[in-house]
Amino acid sequence: MELTTPKRNNFIFLSLLALSFAIPWAKKALPTVIAVILLIAFYNAIRKKSLTVPSAPSAPISLLAIFLLLIIGTTYTEHPVDAWNEIGIKLSFFIFPLLAFIIPNFTKQEVSKIQDAFISGCFLYIAITGSHAAYETIRHNDFFYASYDRLSWYIHPTYASQYQAINLYFLGVMGMNGQYLFKRAFIHYLAIALVLLFIVLLSSKAGFIGAIATLLFLFVQSIRKGISIIKSFSFLLITSSLFIITILNLPSTSQRVENAITDLQIAKQRSEENDSSTSQATSTQMRIITWKASLSVLCDNPFGTGTGGTQQALNTIYLQNSEEHPANKNLNSHNQFLQLGAELGWPGISAILICLFALWQAQGGNFNTRLFVMVSALNFLFESMLEAQAGIVFFSFWLLIYSKIEK
Repeated sequence: MELTTPKRNNFIFLSLLALSFAIPWAKKALPTVIAVILLIAFYNAIRKKSLTVPSAPSAPISLLAIFLLLIIGTTYTEHPVDAWNEIGIKLSFFIFPLLAFIIPNFTKQEVSKIQDAFISGCFLYIAITGSHAAYETIRHNDFFYASYDRLSWYIHPTYASQYQAINLYFLGVMGMNGQYLFKRAFIHYLAIALVLLFIVLLSSKAGFIGAIATLLFLFVQSIRKGISIIKSFSFLLITSSLFIITILNLPSTSQRVENAITDLQIAKQRSEENDSSTSQATSTQMRIITWKASLSVLCDNPFGTGTGGTQQALNTIYLQNSEEHPANKNLNSHNQFLQLGAELGWPGISAILICLFALWQAQGGNFNTRLFVMVSALNFLFESMLEAQAGIVFFSFWLLIYSKIEK
């Protein structure tokens, strides 16, 4: 693909490389990089007097529709200040779809370079947070500081696990194609083991599910690519076994898994006994409570509470049910589909589902795109991923990339 203004277009591409590199570890740098990309892209579009239709336009259009619904939601919300604060946080829903119609489509080679930059960023994040965790562990003589949010440091463990699941997938595909880090198979598979260990230490239950789903997806992809069943199954068996064994043998992670199973049993028992006590509730029980409250808000408000009004509506239901803990903590839906439903109603849920489906179908079922959709959807089930910059920019960025792959 020839570019009429190579230097400026290369600058945009290099900015996107920088952004993909920064996503796993530098939240404060993201707005500046995004602003630079948008300004340069606008200048190029005005100079060339041309627009570029994405190869999968439905995905960015759906994301833009969510932003427009948020704007409409400011007209009937009872909390306008919160509404406009939220609009500011979610500007990526407007900027990235806009970029999708301004910048040139990417070749597969360019997408590969962006993915490589993301891999580098993920390993830098592991190095930074790992060093910090090691320092705190030695200082306090307690392994407690090398797991969960103490390890992930300035990013929520579930978000960090999502980044590493994508990293794991990219490394797996490279291995399938015989493209190894530093051209050494041993180093490459050692890196895969490091990523799996890091996900284990992050101790995010959603992260565990995402990692296992990624390994299964790699297994299916390797079979589809013609790799022998024995080799494919061996990779799946070794990696998944090491992953599960490590989870079960580390006290901090095995305890969280056991607690999650117990929590589900307790939640079922409490539901049968109409017991709404939450003073000692754990994260799994809290999720069940927030999901039920979000469903109630959606049922009472088919078009949502309006932008910025969801938290107050949820807190009201929490208190009505004598659930003071989630109200005091201002817990959101902890499910992105329910979060959008509570805030924007059924139109919001429809928009995100259309967005995910459009991406799933992009490029005739591109494996990379489908893995991204699968991991995103899994995390949407357990976290309101699109309510914080760490999730908003991540999702919007990769949606831009995968909707702009040149046919």
